[in-house]
Amino acid sequence: MAPPALWTFSTPAAARAPHVMLIAFGVGPLVDDVPLSLSKFGLPSADHVGMLDVRTIGRAADPAWFDGWRSGALRTIAGGDLGDGVAALDAADHAHVIVAEPEAPADLGYLQAAWGMARHLVARGASVVLDVHAMTFRAGNRLPPADAGLGVARELRVVFESDSTRQDGAHALHTRGLRKFGAPDLVALCSPPDAQLVASVMEQLADVVARGGVLALPRHGVDLDERTAWYAVADEHGLAGLLGLNNDARILVDDHGHHLTGVLARLRTQRG
Repeated sequence: MAPPALWTFSTPAAARAPHVMLIAFGVGPLVDDVPLSLSKFGLPSADHVGMLDVRTIGRAADPAWFDGWRSGALRTIAGGDLGDGVAALDAADHAHVIVAEPEAPADLGYLQAAWGMARHLVARGASVVLDVHAMTFRAGNRLPPADAGLGVARELRVVFESDSTRQDGAHALHTRGLRKFGAPDLVALCSPPDAQLVASVMEQLADVVARGGVLALPRHGVDLDERTAWYAVADEHGLAGLLGLNNDARILVDDHGHHLTGVLARLRTQRG
């Protein structure tokens, strides 16, 4: 069988510096009798495999580091993502870390290869995989199949922060995971009734950016319809740091440069 079709950018991408980190958790050492087949595990080429740094860390070597991946906020996420399968994460005593950080890649084969390597590690005994930048846990038997095409939505998590400390009642809604594409994450401040609309626009913009689209500065227009545009602007107030995105960010605002709090009601009034 031939290797799977290569994941590529839809449009020529400017030079990017992506970073991918997957952690495959398991009990005990991996078995050694499973060959690394490009076609079976969805690895696009041997050259792309060569872009990966794969290391194994036993819990005994650094318990605090190891347990940090399954405690606090990540513990809550793991419970939601894995359900009863969180028991496999709790039982793990080995972490197999996959890192890819190519310089100005011409395609997305490095990301495709990282997932292929994760499938290989699962075949060798790992049970749970954490996508670090997207903060997403997957049971080993629920990874995308080897022949899966690029699915940007699968690579991201869109988070609506349930707490708000702002006087206007705004909540942060943002992506996690665009760092894997060498692109900034997207952030908006909106109120709960706005979240579905803002998330939909954010997901569409994220898909374009992940596939090679460039966010123009100082602002990048996003047309909702012929009368309404939003803009992605620079993160002048450091929201990426406040949200712990571990990545740069662009902020979605309306055509007056205001945050999107109450934007759904305003749109309904305008379209009245």
